[in-house]
Amino acid sequence: MSRRLSAVLAHAERQRGGGQDCLPTDAGFTPGGGRDGLVTRPVCAIGGTPGTDSPHPVCLTGETFDDSAPFFVDWLTVSQEHTQGGLPVVDAGAVWCVDEDGEVEWKTTKAVKHEGSWETSLAIKCDGFRVSLAGNVGRFGRRDNVFGFGLVECLRRANEVLAFYGLPPFTAGQQWHRITKGRVVSSWTGARISRIDLTANYEAGSHDNALAVLGYLATQHKGKQRGRTVPQGTTVDWGRGSRRQYWKAYVKATELLHHTPDRVELIDHCQAVGLVRFEGTVRSNALSDLGAAYLGDYQRGWAMAQLIRLFNESSEILTRAERATDDLDALPRPLRATARDYLAGMDVRHVLSRRTFYRHRKELLPFGIDLAVANVMPFKPRVQVVELRPAQQPDWYQLAA
Repeated sequence: MSRRLSAVLAHAERQRGGGQDCLPTDAGFTPGGGRDGLVTRPVCAIGGTPGTDSPHPVCLTGETFDDSAPFFVDWLTVSQEHTQGGLPVVDAGAVWCVDEDGEVEWKTTKAVKHEGSWETSLAIKCDGFRVSLAGNVGRFGRRDNVFGFGLVECLRRANEVLAFYGLPPFTAGQQWHRITKGRVVSSWTGARISRIDLTANYEAGSHDNALAVLGYLATQHKGKQRGRTVPQGTTVDWGRGSRRQYWKAYVKATELLHHTPDRVELIDHCQAVGLVRFEGTVRSNALSDLGAAYLGDYQRGWAMAQLIRLFNESSEILTRAERATDDLDALPRPLRATARDYLAGMDVRHVLSRRTFYRHRKELLPFGIDLAVANVMPFKPRVQVVELRPAQQPDWYQLAA
């Protein structure tokens, strides 16, 4: 917690006459109904700027939570309910569904397409109560997003777009607690994230090495999901179509050649360093399970820590072969025989007992060999070792739009 936030919390508590270590709280009705809970109002929330009478919400800033992470953010889908209503209505019309008798079965409004430079856009919608924004905020208004921004900066940019339509910014809101069946359930009244894309770049050393990494990843499992190579051959993904998480790795230079072929200097740089991009889409259910769906949880420090843990666990597949050996003879004898048979194209499931198969698979994974995936590569007596390291942003690259 920053010094400023600590001082603000202490000041607010002194104003209420509470103890030094207590958050300012009010007993009363919870949003869930019933006088069985405790409403906790963090200072940096909807109530206005601490120490002033300003009615304006306080935007989430870098001073309210730690934004340091091994990734930057691309896509964001965020929404916030304002129960008091009275907000400007922002939409691009509506879609209706009626039955054969002309009765309306359902109606949904269409989001406004807020366009920026370089053919970028965000979807904005408000019905007077609920504000929502969706799109690649990190890319918005920029020529490319090879390197991007953290969550704090993306939220600041999103709030700038909301202000253009006279809408209030996304804020943490108020935390509330309710006792249900003997346990405390907590939530927030502020903004909720229902999708966030986490992205990082890695250098393989050369374009050929980057392609070799993708070939290796295509033979690896991520959890129960097998790596799948998309038709162009420079992208491998895991969990396509999942409602929880979807991860992929691809050669960035190839993607730039397809979308921005005029960025010669940038493309040459990505090819020279062998830039491999690793991206993950984390959706609403997964965010809820992580406790990372509400902006308020980021103020507490919990949510960002969970996203970092998830990203580190998911990106482990990139460094799984760090212990790879140059010679199969360095493997333990039982593993050596299994590895040679596998690399020769044999389906070792048919020659090992079920128990031995899974034990050997577990022990060979650190060496970059996954027995659960059929080997379609020619036998190589030596294993190629490619060291991936976090990519460095070149001095001439500009993050600003």
